[in-house]
Amino acid sequence: MTTPRRALSKLSVCALLPLVVAACATPAAPAPQATTAPQQEATAAPAEQSSAGVELTMWTWKVFHVPGLEAIAKNFEAETGIKVKVSAFNPDEVYRTKITTSAQSGDLPDVLSYWSGGQWELAATDQLLELTDVVDPDWKANFMAGTYDKVSVMPQDRYDSCQKDPKCTFKNINVGQSFSVPYLAGQAFFVFGNKELMKEEIGNPEKAPATAEEWLDMMKTIKEKTQKPGLVTGVQNPDVLHYWLFNPLLMASCGVETYDKIYNGTDTFSNECAVKVLNWMDDIAKNDLWTPDILQTNIDPADVAFSQGKAAFDIGGTYTLGFLIAQGMSPDNILSFAIPPLEGSKYEKLEIGASPLIDAMVTKNSKHQKEALEFIKFLTTPEQMTVFARATGDLPAVKVPADPDKVGAVMVGLLNAFSDKSPFNDSKAEILDAPGKVLKVGLQQFITKETTTDELVKKIDDANKAAWEERGGPKQ
Repeated sequence: MTTPRRALSKLSVCALLPLVVAACATPAAPAPQATTAPQQEATAAPAEQSSAGVELTMWTWKVFHVPGLEAIAKNFEAETGIKVKVSAFNPDEVYRTKITTSAQSGDLPDVLSYWSGGQWELAATDQLLELTDVVDPDWKANFMAGTYDKVSVMPQDRYDSCQKDPKCTFKNINVGQSFSVPYLAGQAFFVFGNKELMKEEIGNPEKAPATAEEWLDMMKTIKEKTQKPGLVTGVQNPDVLHYWLFNPLLMASCGVETYDKIYNGTDTFSNECAVKVLNWMDDIAKNDLWTPDILQTNIDPADVAFSQGKAAFDIGGTYTLGFLIAQGMSPDNILSFAIPPLEGSKYEKLEIGASPLIDAMVTKNSKHQKEALEFIKFLTTPEQMTVFARATGDLPAVKVPADPDKVGAVMVGLLNAFSDKSPFNDSKAEILDAPGKVLKVGLQQFITKETTTDELVKKIDDANKAAWEERGGPKQ
């Protein structure tokens, strides 16, 4: 996963594990050396007497975000007279290197886009304007739960972890400090359907399946009538089936309390709610619904295959939508919905929590800090993030209306799945390496017909029991 989008996909896979979100964040660029600690108070350099003629610069590495950011910049100029020039540098490593060298030479832009959670390296070397006392309650209210409050503000647990880690480079950042605001969020657990195939074979392409069983029937019908495979996703990546499909089905089927007990070793995968999920995933293979060579198909090729009409459904995340559109697929031909629960699940609908993916920040070397701060506040208003969502097909970290006339019908399918009360936000499950590997391999072996549900349940339970015993007993 080397493209900019793949870096976000990796982050999203990791973000499904509440206990390790911070550890899974995309590594920050090597920070330039500096001896000056960041300012402890939120200050902005005085603006010039007039903002007339001011032109800000903003950098990103997401090329397909540029039209959306430029549309917002145009709106900002119309309102304030301040111009904003948006530039994109990719791939990821080129962007990181440019930031590192520009920080050393004092040539950073006024506004910088960076991976959420990676800003602390830059803040620690005094490259960013502190926003701790600038982001007031009204501004904070714009953001989706779990974005600004969880990653853009230094949390106690990450501070404690840093202080204990001799390699941590941002020990001078204190709990509660903030240097950025999020504008892109995301999560996995989503399905994208090809409306043309759905319309031709099952009648109503606008109606998402209410249950996993209904979804499976759709796939079977389309395969029977068109010979097109029902499903594609990046199965070559062993995390995908586990985190993007099995876990959301398990959470919905068992509920958060049992879900945690199973992974934490006080319950087992032989619980009926878990067995139902494994049987359903095995049924996909038994009905030959995967695309050919699915085990050699990674995330990008899977999405490309779906965009070319080679499968009826594609499993991915919010970030998948923008990629599909970039491949030339019309948004009007895409139906989006969250992974539907099995019949009789603990939750009739899986509520999903957002994770921040990209933050915006004002650099210390900006000669127009006041105007740059004004721009990132403008950028993260619901009105402007609605423009961004419509233009890019990517999910804002800001609350925007689920109105198809404003954000497009396909974006509504994503927005309606998000909730401040996602069970994943409350989960304390710890997925240990050994049983996790057994589960990942077993889910792939369903496809090759090398294992059964009963065999896989025994292997996972044995591995989970042994792993917890090595740690002194199950997690209570």
